[in-house]
Amino acid sequence: MNTVRAELRKLLTLPSLRRTALLTWAATVLLTYAYASAEASGEKLGDAALAPLGYTQAGFLVLGLLAATSEYQEGDQIRATLLAMPRRLPLQAAKALALAALTLPVATATAATSTLPAGEAARIPAAAAYLTLTTLLAAAVATVVRRAVPATIALLGLYFIAGPLLRAGSPASAPYLPDTAALDPSHGAAATIAWTFSALTLAALTFRRRDA
Repeated sequence: MNTVRAELRKLLTLPSLRRTALLTWAATVLLTYAYASAEASGEKLGDAALAPLGYTQAGFLVLGLLAATSEYQEGDQIRATLLAMPRRLPLQAAKALALAALTLPVATATAATSTLPAGEAARIPAAAAYLTLTTLLAAAVATVVRRAVPATIALLGLYFIAGPLLRAGSPASAPYLPDTAALDPSHGAAATIAWTFSALTLAALTFRRRDA
């Protein structure tokens, strides 16, 4: 638990994470208002409660990327962390737990904001869980890649280019994509969980085997 608290304090001191969380929530407010206004005027935009999450999930991807790559880019802090905690698998688990603890309140606030127009509070826990898992998946990918730009390109390309194209061209692929749950939780939840835990496992094994 001491390691988790130390990792959580480390994350809370990063200005980039605070800015990302604030901007993501603000973007959700604007998008939710825009979707609600459009539907009130008679335009058919799909599910107004979930559509904003399809866009603001980008902020949670960036949140995970920044959390994981910050130690590799700011004076190579990861070496100091390993000196204090040389057991790599427990350290990686602590990092994931700390990031989840940091992300969950932000994800809950974002999910609550996005569901206000539809008045469906029951969706908040599922949406918050999805955003938290998305953040952890991004952090795992960034841990493997160790550089923010390539990881960002790969994840944003998957979520906003490859995923939509695959769903449009082959609807049967939707239940296997990590971002389907943002649009259809009943068909995408299992894939999000599987992708996240697979990425976390790969990140832990990679972190354990390679040099700092």
